[in-house]
Amino acid sequence: MKNSDRAHDTAESSFKKRERRISEGRKAMAEHDAAARAVDANTARLKALRLARDAAAEEAAPAKKVKSSPAKKKISSAKKIAAAPAPVAAVIESEGERQQLLQEDHLKMADRDGTRAPTARAVPDGIKISD
Repeated sequence: MKNSDRAHDTAESSFKKRERRISEGRKAMAEHDAAARAVDANTARLKALRLARDAAAEEAAPAKKVKSSPAKKKISSAKKIAAAPAPVAAVIESEGERQQLLQEDHLKMADRDGTRAPTARAVPDGIKISD
């Protein structure tokens, strides 16, 4: 009788230990996901602020008069990149646009990293999905 009680107690403690590990794992994953979402949101917010700042700075900067020189000077590629206009310097006008940009950035990152589920990808126009 004692052996069966001991086996039962061992099995029960093993089961409880496994359940505790599973719940701790789920909790850790939830914390990790929440932290990743917070970082993504902050990054998108800072990007929007930077783009708005750059757009305002471009508008406020007076047009500089360029001196014409008879000989052409070679411009380094770093200066060419720095002189190029910002790709999309749009000022976010509403909270809805901000949220949409955050979501689009998040989805693009998930697609790039391969972490987005195949069923969650957007279906291009013109393609019909059969049920």
